Amino acid sequence: MALESELVIPHSAQDIIEAYADRDFNEHLSKKVGAKLLSFEVVGPLDGPFEIVTEQSMSAEKLPEIAKKVIKGEVTVRVTHSWGAPDEAGSRRADTAVKIASAPVSAQSAQNLHVRGASETLSTVRGDVNVSIPIVGKKIKAAAEPYMRKFVDLQAREVSAWISSRG
Repeated sequence: MALESELVIPHSAQDIIEAYADRDFNEHLSKKVGAKLLSFEVVGPLDGPFEIVTEQSMSAEKLPEIAKKVIKGEVTVRVTHSWGAPDEAGSRRADTAVKIASAPVSAQSAQNLHVRGASETLSTVRGDVNVSIPIVGKKIKAAAEPYMRKFVDLQAREVSAWISSRG
């Protein structure tokens, strides 16, 4: 497993879901990582199974050094979060697929939002990066893993700050 993260977010799972499904939050998060949100779509009601599909564009200069050797210019990243319906306690699970257009690089992860009270949620994320580039693929994968961890941590901090600022 390339990524394993557990973070406590001091907000309800429902508040986190509502932020994740907010276009303004996604614009904000994209800017934080140096990307531009190209498209954003929520498919389905937030109280049941639904998907959030985004596309962002960023400069290849934002990628790890080893990746910059094989990926040039602007890259487009498509992210699909497939959220399940909440369980009786309100906990949720998402399967996430990430695909970099025009590059044989993708990632998959699972995120669980475990309700730990009215205003505390344990977020667990587990995922892996797949790189199908001969010779340097393993090096790109190894370089991408710390970026994934940083993004997961940033997302948790930013969703918490976002919810607090609107509270």
